[in-house]
Amino acid sequence: MERFRQRNLFARLALVLLAVLFVAGVSLSDRLLRHARLDLTEEGAFTLAEDSKRVVREIDEPIVLRFYFSSRIAREIPQVGVYARHVRDLLEEFATHSDGKIDLQIFDPEPFTDAEDRADSFGLQGLPVDRSGERVFFGLAGTNSTDDVELIPFFDESRERDLEYDIAHAVYSLANPELPAVGLITGLPIAGSPMSQSGRGRNDAWTIYNLLLKSVDVRQIVSTATSVPEGVDVVVLVHPKALTDETLYALDQFVLRGGKLLVFVDPHSEGEAQNPELLRRGMPPGGFASNLGRLFEVWGIEMPAGELAGDVGFARRVQVPDRSRTRLMAIDYPLWLGVDRSGIARGDSIANELSLLNIASPGHIRTLESAGATVTPLVTTSKDGGTVPVSLVHGPADPVAVLHAFKPAEAPLVLAARLSGEVESAFPDGPPEPKPKDGGEQAAEGEEAEIDEEARAAWEALKAAHLARSTAPMDVIAVADVDMLADPMWMVPNRLDGGLTGQAVADNGAFFLNAVENMTGRDDLSSLRSRGSFQRPFTLVEKIRREAENKHRKKEKELLDRLEEAMRRLNQLERDSAAGEQVVLTASQADSLKTMRADVIRLRRELRDVQHRLRRDVEALTSWLELVNIALVPALVAVFAAVVAFARRARRRPVQEA
Repeated sequence: MERFRQRNLFARLALVLLAVLFVAGVSLSDRLLRHARLDLTEEGAFTLAEDSKRVVREIDEPIVLRFYFSSRIAREIPQVGVYARHVRDLLEEFATHSDGKIDLQIFDPEPFTDAEDRADSFGLQGLPVDRSGERVFFGLAGTNSTDDVELIPFFDESRERDLEYDIAHAVYSLANPELPAVGLITGLPIAGSPMSQSGRGRNDAWTIYNLLLKSVDVRQIVSTATSVPEGVDVVVLVHPKALTDETLYALDQFVLRGGKLLVFVDPHSEGEAQNPELLRRGMPPGGFASNLGRLFEVWGIEMPAGELAGDVGFARRVQVPDRSRTRLMAIDYPLWLGVDRSGIARGDSIANELSLLNIASPGHIRTLESAGATVTPLVTTSKDGGTVPVSLVHGPADPVAVLHAFKPAEAPLVLAARLSGEVESAFPDGPPEPKPKDGGEQAAEGEEAEIDEEARAAWEALKAAHLARSTAPMDVIAVADVDMLADPMWMVPNRLDGGLTGQAVADNGAFFLNAVENMTGRDDLSSLRSRGSFQRPFTLVEKIRREAENKHRKKEKELLDRLEEAMRRLNQLERDSAAGEQVVLTASQADSLKTMRADVIRLRRELRDVQHRLRRDVEALTSWLELVNIALVPALVAVFAAVVAFARRARRRPVQEA
């Protein structure tokens, strides 16, 4: 008995001692291990990346980062306070690894203080919190020794995935203030309307354009340009349509001299096809396509103009009306692709960290037998890829018809590729002959003759400098889709600010900027831009779901075809009866009509049964998986714990009996 009391006393003292040690350990760890991190995420999303460490190590001049955070936010919105702690910790990590080159200053801008005035002068975004007009701040202002300023006006919690990139980009821009020049030729309004560009209207420029302005000095080049401006080493082409021979020649020579080209072409631009103004003009079929046929051919690739690339494996799910137009049904639309990691090349720095690309009605890039360049795929379909005639999307697209017309390919199709190596000129005879301004007869008269002489002199200069073959290895990236750059494909609007900003839901923007920065030699931050994953799909679940659907789709199509045929015959019989102006049908006609209507009713019933079984199978699969995740796994853990407890008790019982 006495032994039992002593054991009980020792147990209580041990519990007290453990509690004291726990509290002491937490206090010490909070002080001594304040900057320690244990990141168990798959991609180390909460660890300062090597690229960030390299950026801060290479800083030459001192940089000051001023972090403005109103403590009132943390008191009233605790989750924002937690995010602010994460931001502060990350800023301290940057300062720690900079070897003293980054001076981090932290301010709590109370109302009517110098800190608030300073935040305003930098242009940080202060948000009102009540009717009194008091504002709160949660932003960053960085300056360098030449008074350049980089801002993060407000740390948006929805951009937590890009937090490290945003900070690293600000630091990198302050350390490297000179921006490289990049030329832009486009047939789409990616820079916004003239009103928005002049600052008198809402900024309706595409997000990729606004992001591009932060990274490079954009030089607009018209589609009739005869040369690439001096100082431009990279040219971006987005949906180049109706380029003149003179412009094609300028691009040809630009590439042969070692200039770098990023090309987005498309056999059918969905965004352009939905433009009301173009529809009013009556754009002909094929008018929404772009290509670089002549240059592509010499480089050894082609984008077939009459084919779209699709993929039943990467297909995105859409809601479409059924053939009766009475209700919506869910279907995997093979022309809208969500390309995951399995379709993105791992060997190229611009795509290494990407996890999802949303693409719409793309073309595909085919390597020719006479390929002059080395073609390296960057983005491909899966093994379930195939083609669809582009004519099916001339006008309102029918996803069901597209799915039925889908033709599987023998191998994955290339959606984007990098071309390298040495190639020959697409203009072996030199630059295109100059054209008289006003026709041959008037070209010899007075002033017009002088203009033609100048054109002739310019042509002679081009001919003398003509390159027949590469003088430096080519670097061209060709992408067979332009819709992927549009905001709706990869951004969702932020409801809190009325849609003025957005949140990325795919890596389309990262792919574009990675390519540009890689070509300009400023790709230090490419891996940061796309850290973390947008989605972690249950690939096995998706496979089972698609198999369940495919099992019923064939029967569904057969019934739909039979139903359409029955309806056609029924309508024809009724039209024939009406054309004969018969008030009373013959017995034969009445029997035929009765039989037809019965067939229609029966086929509709069978079709409903098939669609019901499809929905039931998918719902049963979903319910089973929910049961496994919610109940089965915890139950297994509980059973395991019970077995362990029972085993321990069985071991103790002989000791107590002894």
